[in-house]
Amino acid sequence: MFAQVILMALAQAEVPSMLESWEVPGFEVVDETPQVFLISRDQKRDCPQLGSVCVVPGGSATILGVEISEDRPPVTVLARGTQVAAKAGLAAAVADQPWQVEMVARFKERSDSGPIIVAVFDRDDQESIAHKEAKVLWNVSMNPGRDLGMRFLLSPEDGFEPSRTYLLRVVQVQGARDRVLAEGEFHLE
Repeated sequence: MFAQVILMALAQAEVPSMLESWEVPGFEVVDETPQVFLISRDQKRDCPQLGSVCVVPGGSATILGVEISEDRPPVTVLARGTQVAAKAGLAAAVADQPWQVEMVARFKERSDSGPIIVAVFDRDDQESIAHKEAKVLWNVSMNPGRDLGMRFLLSPEDGFEPSRTYLLRVVQVQGARDRVLAEGEFHLE
C-alpha cells in the first residue's frame, strides 16, 4: 500500500522544466555512457541463437515492435515515445530524443583476452560497412566469455534516423584480423 502511494505521488509530480520530455525523474537516469551488464538465464533464453545480437528497449522512452517482410526474416523495431504514467499512454517523441537500447550478444565462440568492439552501422550503406566506418563504436574491456550485455543510447545527434535499419556488430580485434563474435539488425522509428 505504501509503495502504491509513493508511485502515485511520483506519477502526479510535476516534471521540472530542466528535464527533457522523455526523462522521468526518479525512475531512470539518461546517460550517454554505455553500461555493461551480466546476462541472465531469461535473457539467454530470449536470445538463444549463438552469433546473434538481440535488442530490446533499454528504458521507458523506447517501445518494441517487429517488422515483418516476405523478403527477409523479421527485424526488431525500436520506436521513441514518452511514457506518461499518470495518463497511461504514450506521448509523441521530440526530434532530438535518443532511442534507449538494451543489447544481448551471444557469441559464436568464446572471446579471448583483449578488447571487444561494439559497432553500429547503417545497413544500407555497404561502403561504410566494408570500410569499417561505423556510426558509433564502443570499446569494451571484459574477461573472456560467451556473451555481452549493454545498455546505450542512439541519438539523432550521432546521425541515427527514424525509418532506417542498422547493423549491430560485436568484434574482437586480434592483430590484423577482426573476428566477428555476433551481429544482428534492428530498425529505428
